[in-house]
Amino acid sequence: MAASTMLSRASYLGTVAGVPSLKLKPNVNTAFLGVRRNVVVYAKQTDDTPLPGTKVDPEEKEDPLRIFGGSPVEKFFRPEEERRPEDGNTSPDSLMKFDGPAPETINSRLAMLGITWAFVAEIITGQSVWEQVTEGRGLIWFLFVAPIIIGATLIPMFNRESPDSRANGPFNAQNERWNGRAAMIGLVALLVTENIYLKGPLLGFVHSSLNL
Repeated sequence: MAASTMLSRASYLGTVAGVPSLKLKPNVNTAFLGVRRNVVVYAKQTDDTPLPGTKVDPEEKEDPLRIFGGSPVEKFFRPEEERRPEDGNTSPDSLMKFDGPAPETINSRLAMLGITWAFVAEIITGQSVWEQVTEGRGLIWFLFVAPIIIGATLIPMFNRESPDSRANGPFNAQNERWNGRAAMIGLVALLVTENIYLKGPLLGFVHSSLNL
């Protein structure tokens, strides 16, 4: 090792002084280590590569700080690189902030599941959503399912995976986001309609017609 270092320095000094550089024998050990390192890196990248068509890069989002810069709203937003779990802080406090990736994703998934089951339960039981929660087993089922949905949403984020990074055919982040927002609005509208205007289940006539 010491001899190789001395020869390298002599070659460099000879070149600077105008003397033809010394012809050194290639370091076989160094070449072997380089090839081995490349093979290890390639193997690691191959193992970490997801199935084709299931992993996509998160869509580029316009930073709200550029829109609300200088306004009171600016203090409620963080830069985009701090909000994304693959780039920023993955602590529970960061993920669950108002502008974090977790709240809307969790609420959207719970709302989609909730409004779907609300309609199914109305057809089966003839009860409104409020009656399902207060008189039936709706609250028990919600308390059982909600932790599963929350855990399944947060675990990938703790592993620095954005909810926008997975796609499989029509199932992608944009469709989930719009469907989730529609479900949240629809669930609130269903509660208001049944309790204020209809005073009963929206699909109660289906339950009666089927004689369930």
